[in-house]
Amino acid sequence: MKTTTSITKQPEILIISSEEDSNYKSITEWLAYYKADFFCINAYSDILSIHSYDMQTQEMSLLIENQNQEFIIDINNVKTVFIRKGILNFKVNPISDALLKQHAVLDYIYHYEKSLNEFLEYYFRSRCNVIGLWGAAFINKLIVLEEAKKVDFKIPETFLKTNLNTLKTNTSYISKTVAIPLITTSNHKKFMTYTGKLDFSLFPKRIMTSLIQKEIKKLFEIRVFVFLKKIYSMAIFSQMNKESVVDYRVYNNDTPYLEEPYTIPNYLQKKILKLMEVLKLNTGSFDFMYTEDGEYYFLEVNPVGQFGHLGRVCGVDLNKVIAQEIISL
Repeated sequence: MKTTTSITKQPEILIISSEEDSNYKSITEWLAYYKADFFCINAYSDILSIHSYDMQTQEMSLLIENQNQEFIIDINNVKTVFIRKGILNFKVNPISDALLKQHAVLDYIYHYEKSLNEFLEYYFRSRCNVIGLWGAAFINKLIVLEEAKKVDFKIPETFLKTNLNTLKTNTSYISKTVAIPLITTSNHKKFMTYTGKLDFSLFPKRIMTSLIQKEIKKLFEIRVFVFLKKIYSMAIFSQMNKESVVDYRVYNNDTPYLEEPYTIPNYLQKKILKLMEVLKLNTGSFDFMYTEDGEYYFLEVNPVGQFGHLGRVCGVDLNKVIAQEIISL
């Protein structure tokens, strides 16, 4: 049996992300360039244990298992935790297939991991600078819309419906996901749910609870990225192509639409920061649209939205900026 040697680390910066995050590699390369003392936990593949914790002294170490490597992370020197992706995977002793079919056992494992995740978040937040949302980094889109109204953002007329017959037939509506987009593959092709115009003829009389909004005529869309109160934004002229009129993510590579740096007004910046305070966010990507009537409409916020492309449009290496900000905390 092969013996695994544990490597002890005492980092000042802890990064929780995964190799699937397109910004992860660049941020860590900049941290290495600046000779920062950091360690990365891969939220998708690393197996975690709280190796040792003394509740009296609050000294803690983590055990990270990744393939043939083990790391013991003394986290008493950690000053900053930057979270990009995923719920941490905690080690569970081997369980037989028969037991894994029992709901009680599955519930026990779920709450075991949930308790350790919540405690680690509590521990870090009480001692360190924590950037980003812990766990799945999911934020409820419906609650966000309600809170956006309270800070005086304009939002499209919004409904939750199971019966489309209660909507006005002479009005144009769009439908979007209540939660995260569904991304799936079939026959080596990738499929993703998009925001789309509502065609009443395509739906049965009764549907699952769906998020529906009155369509707003827009001139362009705006993507805003915020990191520790620093704000960067770009205009997306998605109306240039018929494919992207409703959702700018439906991109046509043959006839790409125009994207330009954009400065949002001060009053909008203040509302964004106020909403972030309410939602307890310190980073995130916001989507707006600017209408034919000269109004800004808030659409949604993604706590882990991608920002590399926005930075390139604005002429800023945001991965470098983030690395510098993390080091300076």
